[in-house]
Amino acid sequence: MKGFSSFLTLGWLVVVMIVASPRASAQGFGLSVIPSGNSIFVSNSLTYTINVTNLTSVVLQDVLVTNSFSAPFQYIMSSFSSPPAGVTNNATSVIFDLGPLGISGIVQVFLTIQPEAAGSFTNAFVVVNAGTAVTASTNVVVNVTNLVIPADLGVTMTGSSQVVITNDWMTYGVTVTNLGPGTASNVALTNTLPTGVVFKGIFPTNQLFTTAGSNMIFNLGTLTNGGYANLQFTVEPTNAGVLPFSASVGVAGVLDTNVANNFASTNITVTNYLPGLLVVVTNSGQSIDFANGSLKQSITLSNAGLSSVPAARIVVTGLSNQLFNAVGTNNGNPFVYYSTNLVAGQSVGLLLEYFPRGVFPFTNSQLQAFAVPVPNWPAPPVTAISTNLNISRIVELPNGNMLIEFPSTLGRTYTVVYSDNVLFSNAMIAPPAIVAPANIVEWTDYGPPTTVSAPTNASTRFYRVFQNP
Repeated sequence: MKGFSSFLTLGWLVVVMIVASPRASAQGFGLSVIPSGNSIFVSNSLTYTINVTNLTSVVLQDVLVTNSFSAPFQYIMSSFSSPPAGVTNNATSVIFDLGPLGISGIVQVFLTIQPEAAGSFTNAFVVVNAGTAVTASTNVVVNVTNLVIPADLGVTMTGSSQVVITNDWMTYGVTVTNLGPGTASNVALTNTLPTGVVFKGIFPTNQLFTTAGSNMIFNLGTLTNGGYANLQFTVEPTNAGVLPFSASVGVAGVLDTNVANNFASTNITVTNYLPGLLVVVTNSGQSIDFANGSLKQSITLSNAGLSSVPAARIVVTGLSNQLFNAVGTNNGNPFVYYSTNLVAGQSVGLLLEYFPRGVFPFTNSQLQAFAVPVPNWPAPPVTAISTNLNISRIVELPNGNMLIEFPSTLGRTYTVVYSDNVLFSNAMIAPPAIVAPANIVEWTDYGPPTTVSAPTNASTRFYRVFQNP
């Protein structure tokens, strides 16, 4: 039978019917309609590609295309090869007013809807020219089926915990979850970047994606009931302002029982450096620390301005070695913080650590200091997995620095927390996180930039160590 086909798939019969030929012309119109699928699931998107051609010998002044649906649907969007005169929709139909259509003129329309009930879903197309007998029609039938087991996909975002300066390499997180009860395959995540942001990298690094404009589209594979996927995006904002980041999740062939959690967004404020006149110079040569194998060098930071600054950032440029105690990157250059206020005329010492430990050329021109807001170094919650009870040794070194030793797992990361009281009421972390090089870690508190000040003695500084997730 012309316009009728059937096929057997996955143990059940799916019938697809297209009434009238794919391309038909009647009374001066050419009309063709192509659906994006012959069989879809309830609440999944269905797109019709509609082509209307004026086959008459006159200009048709007011061409209307009416889409009448046999079952409830949700209108999503429409687009056109040329601007329409108008689009209207109600509970049963969508009508396009294409305006005038010249001789041999062709208009292509894309209509996207979501069927809301299972069964044979018919779209009856009628094309007319107001005030004339020129018309054409065709029906397209798509089979719509229910899913046996629904799932609830959701997405959340976490922004940067630190103040972001223009050209900082900042990281934000996106987590996709399946709250079940069904399994979702080919889960699609769309991560949208705002204007003025340069993509730098993603973790895990093996995540493949495609791009469409400012959208990064990922296939996360299969998420079972309770499954999740965590992605960390590193970007570089190139302008100051409030930047909107967003992400959405969806899946074809799955009835999502709660679409309210399929979209997430967060605004991240990017600012410039604060006013201030800061000077930074080296005040020592490079020496090897045999305790951790790093190369160390002292620098002096001075406030040469007339006003206090809340905190300072020291950016190190032109490095051939890694800045081991860096806490961030700006415009490709690592930096450390002096994490408290610096009054006018005040100078403080900081210690830079490099890897590998071989001595290398370094000049003061490679150091730049800027005034910044106070960085946010909150301690992890006390309920986090902690190794603080397993600190095996705390030693005050002859130079006044404090050394702590704790057991570790090779390759895991740990965060040191310190306080000036045993209750840890004002605890702060000592950045950066430590990647364990062996089953025991020795860490030294020497003061800035890792801690806000050098320790005075073992009775006035207390430590905990947290194992990071």
